[in-house]
Amino acid sequence: MTRFAYVLVVVLVMVTSSAMISRADVTLSGAEAATPEQVLLVIGELESRIAENPTDIEALIELGNIYYETNMLDAALATYITVTEIDSTHAGARLNLGTLYTDMGHLDDAVHELEMALGFDPENPMIVTNLGSAYYGQRRYSDAVDMYRVALHLDPSNVEAHFNMGVAFADAQVFDEAIREWEKVVELAPESAAAGICRDNIQMISEFRGDAKP
Repeated sequence: MTRFAYVLVVVLVMVTSSAMISRADVTLSGAEAATPEQVLLVIGELESRIAENPTDIEALIELGNIYYETNMLDAALATYITVTEIDSTHAGARLNLGTLYTDMGHLDDAVHELEMALGFDPENPMIVTNLGSAYYGQRRYSDAVDMYRVALHLDPSNVEAHFNMGVAFADAQVFDEAIREWEKVVELAPESAAAGICRDNIQMISEFRGDAKP
């Protein structure tokens, strides 16, 4: 039973991690790997733009994303909130805000923001997937699975939804379906960190059930 328990620990940690939750409108890829000087330079440029035009939503979103990517979470939170105060219907800002709340463990706030985002952009699979993850964190497992199913209907190649659906099936001990979802992750994104975890989980479950290939 120890090996089986380890499988569930691995996948349940991943379901609420940032690796399986996506942000909208990220414009500075690799900010986490940039030097502090580079990050400060971009932040300064964006702050200058915002000082000239405090309602520059594009600059605010980009600044919030940089704060988020560099783990300046309070600053990111304040920046996204500012965007929603300027435009209460901005689905991208509410998506990022809800995702940040999920990462911070503020699940009620996360669900509130993500449900609002979904109301403004109901066919956005990223919003649907992240809402499912917030529901999962609240242990609303049925609601989470419903969201993952909707996300996969909207985008059958949604790696995050396939991964998290596999987690839900594994948690319910429906292992054939869990493996099927994780195999899809490996097929869609074979070089990703998620695919590596899926391979490990599939192998562990197969060994536990005694059906691993020699």
